[in-house]
Amino acid sequence: MRGVPVSRETGRIRVAVVGTGTGVGKTHVSVALVAALAARGDKVCGLKPIESGIDGTSTTDAEQLALVSSVQPEPAPYRFAEPLSPHLAARRCGCAISLDVVTAWVDRQSAPVAIVESAGALLSPLGPGLTNADLVRALSPDAVVLVGLDRLGILHEVACCTLALRALAPGLPPAVIVLNPPAVPDASTGTNAGELAALGIASGAVVMPRAAPTAPASLSAAQVALARLALS
Repeated sequence: MRGVPVSRETGRIRVAVVGTGTGVGKTHVSVALVAALAARGDKVCGLKPIESGIDGTSTTDAEQLALVSSVQPEPAPYRFAEPLSPHLAARRCGCAISLDVVTAWVDRQSAPVAIVESAGALLSPLGPGLTNADLVRALSPDAVVLVGLDRLGILHEVACCTLALRALAPGLPPAVIVLNPPAVPDASTGTNAGELAALGIASGAVVMPRAAPTAPASLSAAQVALARLALS
């Protein structure tokens, strides 16, 4: 499907969601994207194949995605209790994360549209010599979303991540940038989307509101992101 406009009429669609760092709100954006697609009638599932910090009491990221999915996913292959980088959590469990296992699991999901969220940042390790960039490349998505925080430093982070994607996964489409509001705004908050474009780093960045991912304002921003992804 690469090179073909992505739409509900072209068949199965896969979107990879990655972050410029850890804790930048990938799940927030992923939930909003899945909810916006489901609200307009798409058969969609939100997937998180690798997740750590599962304590048995808090709602997991995968569970949040499943709650808004119109097609329910199977249980994820890698779920770790310790709140650690997945590579370390896996090692302490005596296992190793396999991209073949992840891609086979994603392939088995029956929804025509899948939003696949990574664990951690783009270059966060999944094992020796293995990062989320390798996972994104293995998934061969039709579209990529890069999530960051709308605060000082994001220009550098987006530039680094987009450069890494071009170098490590040159066959993938350019990432659509989505910026979440930081917990504490700084002087740059609200200007970074424009600066990304003005500096030639990335154009068309979407800014999420400070609201729940299923709030009307969040769904509206998600629809803008979906239009940038050509998911219309």
